[in-house]
Parts: sequence; C-alpha cells; structure tokens
Amino acid sequence: GTFAILTVWSGIPPFCFILFFTQMGFGEHIYYTIALEMGEHGYALALGLAVFMFTLYMLDADEWTSHCGSIFLDFFILTIVFGLVLLVLLIADRFPYGMVCLFAVFHPLWLLAFKLMFYGEKDTRTFVSWLSGPLFFISIVIVVAWTAWVFSDPDNEWNIVARVVAAERTGCEPNYENYENCRKEPGSEETCFYVEKNDGKESLKFPDGCDQNCTRVYNDCLNGFILWIGPVLISMTTFFLSFFCTFLRTEGAREKDVLNFGVVWIFLIFAMWVTTSLAGTAAGVAAALAALTLASFVASAMFVAVSFSKAERNQNAAAVFERLRQKYGKHLDVGRALFVVTCAPIVLLYLGFSTVNQFIRRIGIFPCSQPPGEEGGLFTSRTRTQVDVMKSWDRAKVYTFAVYWGIAFMIMQVIVANLTVVFLSWIIEATEGLGLAPITAIMCAVGVMMFLLPPVPGVPVYLTLGIVLPAEGHKTLGWAGSILYCTGVGVVLKLFSSALQQKGIGQNLSHYVKVRQFVGINSILMKAMRLVLDKEGLSVPKVSILIGGPDWPTSVLCGIMRLSLPQIMLGTTPIIFLIFPTCLSGALLYMASVKDETGNPEFAWAGTISAITLSVTAIVQFGSMIGKKLREDV
Repeated sequence: GTFAILTVWSGIPPFCFILFFTQMGFGEHIYYTIALEMGEHGYALALGLAVFMFTLYMLDADEWTSHCGSIFLDFFILTIVFGLVLLVLLIADRFPYGMVCLFAVFHPLWLLAFKLMFYGEKDTRTFVSWLSGPLFFISIVIVVAWTAWVFSDPDNEWNIVARVVAAERTGCEPNYENYENCRKEPGSEETCFYVEKNDGKESLKFPDGCDQNCTRVYNDCLNGFILWIGPVLISMTTFFLSFFCTFLRTEGAREKDVLNFGVVWIFLIFAMWVTTSLAGTAAGVAAALAALTLASFVASAMFVAVSFSKAERNQNAAAVFERLRQKYGKHLDVGRALFVVTCAPIVLLYLGFSTVNQFIRRIGIFPCSQPPGEEGGLFTSRTRTQVDVMKSWDRAKVYTFAVYWGIAFMIMQVIVANLTVVFLSWIIEATEGLGLAPITAIMCAVGVMMFLLPPVPGVPVYLTLGIVLPAEGHKTLGWAGSILYCTGVGVVLKLFSSALQQKGIGQNLSHYVKVRQFVGINSILMKAMRLVLDKEGLSVPKVSILIGGPDWPTSVLCGIMRLSLPQIMLGTTPIIFLIFPTCLSGALLYMASVKDETGNPEFAWAGTISAITLSVTAIVQFGSMIGKKLREDV
C-alpha cells in the first residue's frame, strides 16, 4: 500500500516533465515555442527578479516574524519561484539544461509536500528512507520506456541526421566561424546542405561543392540532444535521489552522515572533471553527463537541507566544523584559500549589499527593518561577525595557498585536461591507416605515458583505445572481436601501468621518511587500507579501493605501503567492468561518425547506443568511488 502510493506520487513529476519537456512528449512544441516567441523578455525578467530579491534583502525580509509579515513573505517567495520557473522557460534555447536542474530542485519539495499532507507525524528522515524503493523503481521504468521509444521508430534514434533536424526545428543558429564555405550563399545564414525525406526516411543531401563535414556547424547546438536524452537525465536524477534516500537512513550518527555526504560530493566534482575531459570526442555526451551531475548535486543538497530541522542543521553544522577543526586544524588554511579563490567576487558583492542594508537600517525608512546594532559600523551585525572571523585568519598563509590553488587549476583544467584531449585527438588522426599491430604498440606506449602522469585519469585513455583500435581492427577481427581486443589491451595496459606505479614509484618513495609522513602512513585510514588490501583474494572493500580511487595515487600508495604486487593486481582485475563499457562507447562513437558515400551515417543506431554506454560508464565509475568512500568509513 505505502509503496504503491509513494510510487504514484513520486512518479507524477517525472511523468509531467517527460510529457511536456522532452522529445518523448511535446517538448519541442512547448519548450521552444515559449523560448522563441517570448525569449527576448528573459533578460528583463531576470533583471526584475534580481531587483526584487535585492529589495527584500535590503528590507530584512527573513526577519518578518509577525503573522502579517509571514503572509507577505510567503507570497513574495511564491512570486520569486514562479518567476524563476518562467525565466528558465524563456531562456531554454540558450541554456537547455535549465529545466533538468529545475526538476531536480522541485522534485524533493514535491515529495516532502506529500509528507506534510499525509505523514506529518512521521520523522522526516524515516519518510525519506521509505522513498528509496519507489524512486529506484521509477528510474528503471523511465529507462525501459525511453529505450522502447527509441527503438520503436528509426526517427527516434540519435545520429547526425537527427542532430541536424533537431537543430533546425529548435531554432539553433549554425556557427560558420570555421566553416564559411558551408553557407548556401555568401552572407546567407542558410546551410549548403539540407534534409530530404523520402518514403518516411530522413537523409542529408550535399549539393556539389558542399563538404560533408559542414554538419559541424551544429556541433555547439545541444538543445535537441538534451530534449532527446531528457528522460535519461530524469531517470539518473531519480536514481541518485533513491541512493541518497538510502544514504540518509535513520540509523547511524547524523554528524557522520553529513560528513560522508560532503565527501561523496567531492568525488562527484572529480567525476564531473573526468566527464568534461571526454569533450574532445563526445561533446554532447559530456555536456549531458555534466548536466546530470549538476542536477543530481542540486537534488541531493535539497534532500540534505530538508531532512533536518533548523535546529538540527545548526547543531550538525557546529559538530562538523568542530570535527574538521580538531582533525584538520593544521590544514584549514587550504580550505580557506579555496574559498578566497572561488568566492572573492561574491564576498565583495555581499559586503556591498550589507553596507546598503545597514544604511537603510540607520535611516529607519522601513519599520520592519532590524536595528543597526549598538556598536554601529559600516556593516550589519551578522556581516561584522563574519568579517571578524576572516580577519582572524593567517592571511599570509591563506593567500599563499590561494596562489597554489590557482596554479593547480591551471594545471588540471587548462593544461592537463585540454592537453590530454588535444594529444589523444592527434593520436587518433596520426594512427589512421596504420596496421592493427603498429597502432596497438603506439597506443600502449602512449597509454603507459599517460598513466604515469599523476593528474591524468584513465577514462579518456580507455575511450581513445575504443576509438582507435576498433577503427582498424574491425577489418580483420570484426566489430565485436575488435571491441573485445580493445578491452583486453586496456586491461593489460592498466595492470602494467599500475605495477610500474607501485614498484617503480611508490616502493622507491617508501624509503623516504618525509614521504611516509606526508601520506600519513601510520594514520588510522592508512592502517585500515593496508588491512583491507593485504588480504588475499577478492573482496568488495578491496576492489572498491583499487578501482574507485584515482589511478596514480592509489597505485603509488600501494607501493609506499609495500603491499603484495600479485594481490594488488588480482584486486585490480575487476577494472574490466569499467574498461569494457568505455571501450564500447569509444567504438560506437567511431561507428556513429562513419558515413556512406552520400554523407549519411552508415550506423544510424550507434550514436544512440553510445549515449547509453557512456551513461553506464559514468554509473560504474561513480559507484566504485562511492563504494571506496563508504568502505573507508566502515
């Protein structure tokens, strides 16, 4: 009874979203009719909302505690919510992920509204734990329904033809910056190619002088792709909500749950960086995965926020900060430096707002404003307290670490990520036409070199193997054989690189006391990891640590702890469950790019399957990282 009721209630928002805002329903008609016909009012609405919220802040709306003040405040909040929904609709053509993120924010509120109406006497955490099963069931139903819809009609599959058709239907403007010859006529905004429909089948037509690569003018247009894959994004968001409903179970220490949640999302940020590193070969998929990560983050943060009362949130926040101060007190300046680097402009803006707010309090033009405080000053009492806390920091250390954070960002995001994509893209072009054996040797050498670089993740390497090796190997081994061959090469490459990292780097570093001290070799965490990894055979904790952790640091730590190489290699072998879907995704991406003599895709279904397999890859990577963290806390 309860399961069925919660399933029906939980399924209403996903059903409505899929019906009105995806290609499975009326998404293209509703979503973009509003955006294209009224989109020019979006910026005016955004400005109006900003001014309205600024005014409420200046008038201390959060302190309106009287009965009349609460009514006005609730009305204003509803007005802001309605305005934000309308704003997201108006700018949908420029920010196609907006509705997915909006769904992720409001879905938890919808579920908790049901709790307030029918289960008001139940503890919020208990009710949230009940939602795990229904949400998981709904996520599975959505994926099954979407898969059936995709393969029920060839027009529902995603390929280059579908991308062009979707771009034209959604009003996406072609980008001729590097493709001036792709215009129909000089100065024209129309493309030289067009879509023709014969016997119900759509195909691309390229007149004489129109290059088949001209379809790249729509490479930046992801509107149609987000509409097409929208149900998958909703399914994945619902799946993550199910996971966090289990995560926020009633048992266990609440402070520990909050800390675990924060660490899990640190891993999710890392996962977002990994997916964006795929942008060079799968821009649409990487963007979709980034949108999924963002939407899941917002949804899960909402669940955490509403699962505690205000008193519990304050209590847990105080407990978390105290634990962080005790455990990481010597390293808090690193976190403060990250805050300075990322939030400095916001802090300056906040200080400006606080100054205006204090001025309004002083002149007393609004009777509901708070008093300016006995000590006066330029800022409000709350802001003065926050400024005093920041003044107590060791600013020389904080600013030094802030510079280090900036350098790290440049290395990781600008140099490593971009250089990795450019280098692997060059490898793909340079190896074209060589035999399978030379290509395999080149890719193995490149792979080992990439694995020996600390910041480089393994997923882009496996994806490149999946693109390069089957492109040549299918001629002799067939597509299935070449994908299996690619997977085998990836497994051997990973094991060989891990052995080099463990024995060649980690074990040699283990002789240095400073290195052992830096990694905390005698800490409880390291002792627990040693205990788990030193056991013979395979176990879930052992596999979670070896696969869920970042490649280079995990292998090098095993060397520093001088663990058994054969046992570490055995525990790493399940990496095949990550390598296989990644290589399969790479092969499908290549197959989706293969065109016949008319310029139309030879494997029209490959783009669709690649989107699914890349999602599976993200799930496997995410699951292994979550398993690693949870096993460390056991």
